[in-house]
Amino acid sequence: VGRPGSSRGYSSPVMDASQRELARNRAAEAAEPGTPGVVTEAHIAALEDAIRDALRARRSVYEGSQDLLLRLFKAVDDGSGDVDCNEFAGVCAQIGVSVSPAEARALFRRFGYDAVMPYEVFAHTLITQPARQLAQDMPVRKGAFTPGASANFHGKVLYRYCRKPVYTPSNWDPALADRSADMPLARLVIEFVYGYQGVENTGQNLFYTADGKVVYYTAGVGVVYHRPPVHHQQFFLAHTDDISSIAICPAAIDVDGRQYPGRTLVATGQVTSVEEGPFVCVWDSRAGSAPADGAATVPELVRLKFDKEARGIVALGFSPTGTRLVAVATDNMHSVYVYDWRKQRVLFTGKGQMGDPPQVYGVEWNPYEATHGATPAFVTFGRKHIKLWTGDAGGTNWQSKQLSFGKLPMQNVTSVQWLPPRQGPESLIVAGVADGSLYIYKGSAAIKSIAAHRPGPQYIQADGHPAHGGVRGLRVCKGGSVLLSGGADGTVLQWDISDGTLAESRFAGPSMQLKSPFGPSDKWAPRIRALDYSPELDSIIVGTNNCDINELTPTTTDTLMDGHSGDVYQLAFHPAKPNIMATCSDSGHVHLWDTVTRSMTHCAAVGFTPRCVAYSAAPIASTGSYHLAVGGAKGAVKVLDEGANLRPLHDARDSKEGVMDLKYSPNARFLAAATADTWVDVYSVERGYQRVARCSGHSSTVRALDWSADSSMIQTASADLELLTWNVRTGKQITMPVRDAEWATYTVCQGFPVMGIWPDYADGTDVNAVDRSKDGRFLVTADDRGLVKLFNYPVVVEDAPHRAYRGHSSHVMGARWNANDSLVCSVGGRDWAIFQFRVVHLDPAAPPPAPPKPVWGPLDPQGRAYGFTTNPVSLAPGAAAAAPPPPAELGDAGPSALQPPVGGYAAPGAGPHRALPAHMAGIPEEPSQGQVAGGASFASDGDPGEPLARNPA
Repeated sequence: VGRPGSSRGYSSPVMDASQRELARNRAAEAAEPGTPGVVTEAHIAALEDAIRDALRARRSVYEGSQDLLLRLFKAVDDGSGDVDCNEFAGVCAQIGVSVSPAEARALFRRFGYDAVMPYEVFAHTLITQPARQLAQDMPVRKGAFTPGASANFHGKVLYRYCRKPVYTPSNWDPALADRSADMPLARLVIEFVYGYQGVENTGQNLFYTADGKVVYYTAGVGVVYHRPPVHHQQFFLAHTDDISSIAICPAAIDVDGRQYPGRTLVATGQVTSVEEGPFVCVWDSRAGSAPADGAATVPELVRLKFDKEARGIVALGFSPTGTRLVAVATDNMHSVYVYDWRKQRVLFTGKGQMGDPPQVYGVEWNPYEATHGATPAFVTFGRKHIKLWTGDAGGTNWQSKQLSFGKLPMQNVTSVQWLPPRQGPESLIVAGVADGSLYIYKGSAAIKSIAAHRPGPQYIQADGHPAHGGVRGLRVCKGGSVLLSGGADGTVLQWDISDGTLAESRFAGPSMQLKSPFGPSDKWAPRIRALDYSPELDSIIVGTNNCDINELTPTTTDTLMDGHSGDVYQLAFHPAKPNIMATCSDSGHVHLWDTVTRSMTHCAAVGFTPRCVAYSAAPIASTGSYHLAVGGAKGAVKVLDEGANLRPLHDARDSKEGVMDLKYSPNARFLAAATADTWVDVYSVERGYQRVARCSGHSSTVRALDWSADSSMIQTASADLELLTWNVRTGKQITMPVRDAEWATYTVCQGFPVMGIWPDYADGTDVNAVDRSKDGRFLVTADDRGLVKLFNYPVVVEDAPHRAYRGHSSHVMGARWNANDSLVCSVGGRDWAIFQFRVVHLDPAAPPPAPPKPVWGPLDPQGRAYGFTTNPVSLAPGAAAAAPPPPAELGDAGPSALQPPVGGYAAPGAGPHRALPAHMAGIPEEPSQGQVAGGASFASDGDPGEPLARNPA
């Protein structure tokens, strides 16, 4: 007796839907070029659904789905309890589901069988709820594998950083767990850092060195840049968090008996880190080389440590003689420290300015102390104040005095310079202020304001109030006859100060105007954030709010460094050109970079705030070129033509919240967009990016996705640590485990192959991105502690050994391998930087020498005790010359047959026999039960670009 509707051919809406889904899978795979007869995991899942729904349409109150299926199988059973592919297809045909031989063979393999399959096992597994069946039939393990322990486990794994269980592959090799517990035979060497800190700096942070290089900082790295045509960088990598200030020593100075020329020593200060308070490092910008397998690094000379209450170092300044160093902290008092830095001794501590930081923007010494006999003095300046500090010759007693704005408007003071004295040691002070004017101070008050620059656009200060950028760059040059000023209008002015004064519209040369790197459509010119002059090169270096560095002469403008002016969350490498990568930033732009020339090649505005970017896996037939998809705020997706200078091709907006990740399928026929709306949209490239499916089922933001190698499935990971798998042609979730699926990429943070990436302190949100190398040997991760880590892949042991690399500040948001695994690049979110690492492969370590073979010999000089030993004792004169024979019970087996504890024999006449401990008999002791023979510990492997590593003990 059938269900109602059985007279119409056992049809039901559910059955019809599953049959249509199966037909779509068959049609899609038949149309796939070059893969005849391939049955994908999604196809098998659709076939199972069709069989299951057909049985449900034919069951009755007297015979359930499983009983019906068993009755049909028993009708063709020859008594073995098994069915072959032809018999299986015949039974399926009786319930209205056609099954090809290829589909039957694939389904058999799915259930772990080859030519024949026990039909009772199939019927039970098919009909029983998949999750319940797995819970009943599979062994369960909690947590990743333990280093050194057996990984011979096949089943379900539960671990705290994934809400869903994960499964070992059917062909799981336990030897891969041993490899996961080893250090990777490769290291990353930092080659280049793209960008410059031009957004949050408050003071001068860009200098020429005496030998014509440029020194600055980005994120947590001090950079010494060799100008073109060298276009090379050296790095200072001793900082553990954001560098927040920098200064260069103006005078030659002796340190521990070694002479350092002027403008070669650099001081950098950082913010407090989790482990320790802020500190200042003094280092030599000339040192360093570029070894074949290491980064070009520079050594540290002195480190000045501060308490955590100091929070950070916002400003630094060397005295004119270089013997003293002023550091301003970011505590509520903005404490001012004067150091004899060579002796690491504090000479003076005072209160700078009360208020929430940053109240102080910078510090500037009076440079005429040695040349004109001026009183030692420096000024600190910042939010609506400027303060003069004067001291004695010993530098231990300093008095501060707030300078008055007089009758001029009180504004933020953004830069300061001392003009050359006219008569005697007294100098005028020029201060750049927020509206673009220059204030002239004489004595204790401002006496004059000179219109210099336009105020430029407003920005939001740390306290939430808007303000103009002002004049951020001031520098006296050319023997004290010219004052350079750089403002928020992107203009550099050359003022004539040959008489020691500054006058309205009295210039020493033409002005120089910067142009926007984003083209004429950008209404705002780059805002100058720092400025310096090189007398050797007669050129000007400026840093801008776009994180670019430009070198200016009266007739030329050269861009030395390109950067981002907004947060950078993701990057993508070209699938066929290993040297090309794309990034997107919150400034609303997409950038293309060449890692060989180390420069930006293209830049395009997308009209929204982008957060993710992806290249098509192959050229698209409609244009004959690769496409570049960009996703971002409010569900926006824009497709650009990489072969036509990023010409826009398509715009979509199918979600309300942001697009978090994008990936093209390996066959380049689909584009998947993961969104903060908790779903994934799938677009057909061949249909002009028409949306063809929506995968909905997550309960939180979908952060990352990967395509299967056959382009039939995607796996997605959400912010609540949920890992799901989907049929992209239908948008349905695949509830059965796809343990044997081959993934074209692996960038989700959950799953069996990445169980061991999580450190002990992790809460599931610490790792922001992962990426598997193209050859499947290694995995890189980017985390919240500013680290890029390199693991062996798969990472299946707890707290897996890795190599860790600092440099980024705070959260590293993305890391990717290039097309041939020769480079890894990472982006640092709010540090606006790209780090380019070269991959250096290492030779495996030589095996340890074989232990010496124990021999039978004397254990004491008198020859009274004998035993097996690796170091026989020389007999003393007059000792017994004859050695007793080895123990008879050993026979010819030798000492290897003797199990600990090991016994020994006494020489004749030496008293009764006695057993010797194993270590005395020369036999190595075995570790006792529960004793670990080897462990793991953090250590540096000597590469200065790799300050933190995890090595097996």
